[in-house]
Amino acid sequence: MPTLPTPRQFCVAILLCICSLSPASADEKIPHAQDRPPGPALSPQEAIAKMTVPDGFSVELIAAEPDIVNPTAMTIDEQGRYWITESLEYPRRSPGPGRDRVKVLEDTNGDGTADRSTVFMEGLNIPSGIAVGHGGVWLANAPDLLFVQDTDGDGRADRQEVVVTGFGRDDTHELPNSLTWGPDGWLYGLNGVFNPSHIHYGPENPNYRADSTGWKFTCAMFRIHPGTREFQVFCEGTSNPWGIAFDDVGEAFISACVIDHLWHLTETGYYHRQGGPYPPFTWKIESIVQHRHQKAAYCGIHWYDSDAYPEKFRRRLYMGNIHGGCINSDRIEPRGATYKGEPEDDLLTANDAWFMPVVQKTGPDGCLCILDWYDRYHCYQDANRDPGGIDRLRGRLYRIRYKGTPHAPPFDLKAESDESLVTMLSSPNGYRRDTAQRLLSERLLQKHSPQLITALEQQITASSATETRLRAMGVISLADSFNEQLLLKLLQDPEAAVRSRAVRVVRGLRSPSQPLLSASLARHADSAHTVRLQSAITAAAQPPAAAMPVLVSVLAAAADDPLTPRIIWKHLQPLLEQQAALFVHEVRRQSPADGSIAAPVLQLLPRIAERVLAAAAPDNTSLATLLDLLLIDPASADAADQCLQLLLNRIRSGETTATAAVSLGQILQQPLRKAAATDSPIALSALQLLVATRSENAAADALRRFQSADDADVRLRLLDAFITAQVPNTEELARTLLESTTQTEQLRRIVLTTGRIRSPASIRLLLEKIPALPPDVRPAAVEILTDQQASSVLLMELVRDGRVEAGIINSNQARKMLLFDDQRLKELVTRHWGSVRTERDPARQALIAQMRNELRLAHGNPQAGKAVFAKVCGQCHKMYGEGADVGPDITRNGRASFEQLLSNVFDPSLVIGAAYQAQTIVTDSGQIITGLPVEDSDQRVVLKIQGNRTETIPRNEIEQQVTSPLSLMPEGLEKQLQTTELHDLFAYLTLDKPPEDPAARFLPGARIQPGKARKTANYPQFVEQLLPGFEVELSGEGGVELLENYFGRPALQTHPPEKNRPCRISMTTQLPVSTKIQLRLAVASHEQGDWQLDVKINGQPRHKSIVRPTQAGRWKDLEIDLSDLSGQKVSIELFNTPNDWSNEFGYWNAAEIVSE
Repeated sequence: MPTLPTPRQFCVAILLCICSLSPASADEKIPHAQDRPPGPALSPQEAIAKMTVPDGFSVELIAAEPDIVNPTAMTIDEQGRYWITESLEYPRRSPGPGRDRVKVLEDTNGDGTADRSTVFMEGLNIPSGIAVGHGGVWLANAPDLLFVQDTDGDGRADRQEVVVTGFGRDDTHELPNSLTWGPDGWLYGLNGVFNPSHIHYGPENPNYRADSTGWKFTCAMFRIHPGTREFQVFCEGTSNPWGIAFDDVGEAFISACVIDHLWHLTETGYYHRQGGPYPPFTWKIESIVQHRHQKAAYCGIHWYDSDAYPEKFRRRLYMGNIHGGCINSDRIEPRGATYKGEPEDDLLTANDAWFMPVVQKTGPDGCLCILDWYDRYHCYQDANRDPGGIDRLRGRLYRIRYKGTPHAPPFDLKAESDESLVTMLSSPNGYRRDTAQRLLSERLLQKHSPQLITALEQQITASSATETRLRAMGVISLADSFNEQLLLKLLQDPEAAVRSRAVRVVRGLRSPSQPLLSASLARHADSAHTVRLQSAITAAAQPPAAAMPVLVSVLAAAADDPLTPRIIWKHLQPLLEQQAALFVHEVRRQSPADGSIAAPVLQLLPRIAERVLAAAAPDNTSLATLLDLLLIDPASADAADQCLQLLLNRIRSGETTATAAVSLGQILQQPLRKAAATDSPIALSALQLLVATRSENAAADALRRFQSADDADVRLRLLDAFITAQVPNTEELARTLLESTTQTEQLRRIVLTTGRIRSPASIRLLLEKIPALPPDVRPAAVEILTDQQASSVLLMELVRDGRVEAGIINSNQARKMLLFDDQRLKELVTRHWGSVRTERDPARQALIAQMRNELRLAHGNPQAGKAVFAKVCGQCHKMYGEGADVGPDITRNGRASFEQLLSNVFDPSLVIGAAYQAQTIVTDSGQIITGLPVEDSDQRVVLKIQGNRTETIPRNEIEQQVTSPLSLMPEGLEKQLQTTELHDLFAYLTLDKPPEDPAARFLPGARIQPGKARKTANYPQFVEQLLPGFEVELSGEGGVELLENYFGRPALQTHPPEKNRPCRISMTTQLPVSTKIQLRLAVASHEQGDWQLDVKINGQPRHKSIVRPTQAGRWKDLEIDLSDLSGQKVSIELFNTPNDWSNEFGYWNAAEIVSE
């Protein structure tokens, strides 16, 4: 059997430098996902002057550096003080004490400007979330979530409690964040998709148990009860969410990056993930928007509803758009139990690339406050590559003020009476409403007060404002102090929002009475989608006999609600393991007399059929009953067809064994034969299933249908059924199909189906046909042939004999073949394909430098590049809606700049997110399969395979399973393609829009922008294009000039300013930690001159040589070893020194640090 190598563990050390680069050396870089150099940092006043806001609004400065530097999170306490976390440590991954701190800013005289700044706490390490309340400060400081107190009143933290621990630090831009008090009084937070976490209670937490298994998750919303310290996962999914907002009725919204930006989150939901496998049987929930704002990096979100702004700007969600430099705005409209987001005009545009709005909050005066982590680098990619380039000296806090809105005078809401705070729950100022609710919750949780409860109950029963009633309910529910009779009454309230909240309150009670629970479950028949959904979530925690009727009822009433069926499925599918008969009984009991089935139930039946079959002991009788139900109603034909196809898929994959398939076929034979004999669209699927379950005479009937059919799709589906049933001689039928069409997509499907036969004859057929297959079909054939040992040998013999080119095999497929224990195959691969690396090739950086030059000068055909994309990249990636859905969609991902594109294409294993780590599986039959995991459960592993193929491997057939340290995207694209093809591909990839769009432009950095600068102030726009991070001090002979092509490469031309004074090029940077670090230089001379290259590191000579026109190719490529300076901050000086003062022009193509 094949054996797999043990995967290596890789550690990436990321160093930080507190000092920023000198302005001249860094201002003109084009950071990740930005279109142009950000320019110099502006003063706070200059930044405000450039901002644009709607008429009547203005921007004011509350605080700035040095009182704020690198702010990451903020909250506002009951005195109107701004509590801000600062991080100098970002992007450090290692845990432990750091240099970060919590600052408290205060406006002592009410003029709107913070005039007092104090440090509350130090020694933190990227504190990414903060909330004040319940006697202390709550801090997300991964791996811990802390509760910190000042017990002696000196304004400094002196007591610390680890509430929970186990948050990851794998990706420090996705740390736990956005600590926000919810409408129920719990503390909510978020965590990102590439930051795996395993949460446990801290030893001081009253819920701590040494044997607890804890909670494992990546992207999720969590919550903590401030009194009991109980931890819960509220829901899961999205990407790297950052920002939580609760609207007037307490619904949760978040903003997220990369994928869609706006999400409505519901308890127990599982939402679309940016990457990584889903739990088994997940039906993911999508975002609530179809629009996009400027770009895809959002940070912070806030529901704004205060009377400081005109009505037009209220009841809106405001979000920080980092790459867009804006505060975006969306309105929300109800859609079933969820919402639809619609775009509104931006509230603020900064017109300054340094603007990074990380937090938005309503301030004490009712105006929106914006916390700005002011930095040239927005993204972790830049921070990780160039930690020394992070600006660690700036940060701002702004107020967006409408006309003459008065500033808040000094105050302390904590000094207000209970009565005053209860009244404040209906304040027109959102800050005061939120703060009053929190303070009342603290008081009632700390001490039971009948008087306070009575006052709150009066608000609940007498107030005409739904929001006020809900806030009062939130206070009482946190303290578990609700009167049962009042709750029963609220479950019947005229307001749907109140009924919905009442159901949630009952669900949160420690031990609700039976009358309360029954009344809550009875809301499954409510007129409002939101109430019905909450009743279903409550029912899900009950025994199956109580839960199933509610789940089926709510599902049937869902109509076109996009959320409810997905939540119902989340809770229904575990019950189907043993309760399929109960589900069928409820469907039949709740169906009308004509036997019709509600549309939402029909939509779910294919998933239900799959889940029933996946049970340890499938209930085939219930499944047959379901199919009978489906066949009664013509309207259910589509659902019935999907069910039959799912049954086929499970038999095809082996999840349903051949013996079980025969048994299933016997039970289903009557309805299947009835369906197969009709003209219904499901007739073909029924015939396929009859063949697959080896029903008597089915194969003969299907063969006659195959021979008489003109439709290629019908014939292909029947061939698939023959293969599943192991009918003899299917290879000849496959040959017939392969020779009957030239249509690319049909050929691809036929090849994939033929590959399932896995007989010697089918292998010979694919090998025979592969030379003539279209270029974008061949990869599918190669992937099949390299899955098995014998076919791999035969394929490599074709390569050896020159019948197919070695380039049709990528490095992953070559690597897979070497895993077979076959010496002859290994020799064939090594001799006729080449050597294969088992880890990332550090030499890829040199290749990137070469390709950077070549592709900047190439003028490929983007239309031809589209065809190359389909042949190579489109096997795994989508772009502009075309291609396969295996890896990320690169329409918006991985192409923010030319540099990012080069790195992703030519060095794909440099950075691999956990969600995109490939898995290699060896089956007990000797097959080797490599792909991205979609599902990894106790029952099966599902992989996405190159060529848009999904492979399902039953768990009991897996012999070995290993996660690869390498990207599924293979290295060596430059070897697979002809030069013209490569140029065409990049002409396509480097456009920001489809080539047929007249507005299409090249990505930043994809083309050299030649020109000349005489003034030193204008040097950077040319220097940064070839020597990013460096600055030229002074160049003679007319300054610097950027040439598009100097002897085959772009070049920056310099000249010594005087005979005895060299031209100096310099940079200060932090070197990575590595065993091998080199300064790579590419220099040339004038064709009639020479010059001396001097290199100094930290002021000490490191290299000296003469650059002459006799160099091979006119260019001199140098690598100067800096390994002895690993991890250090260094000054690099390059000198264009005169030699004999004759054409002393220096030509620079590259100056960069490379490391392994």
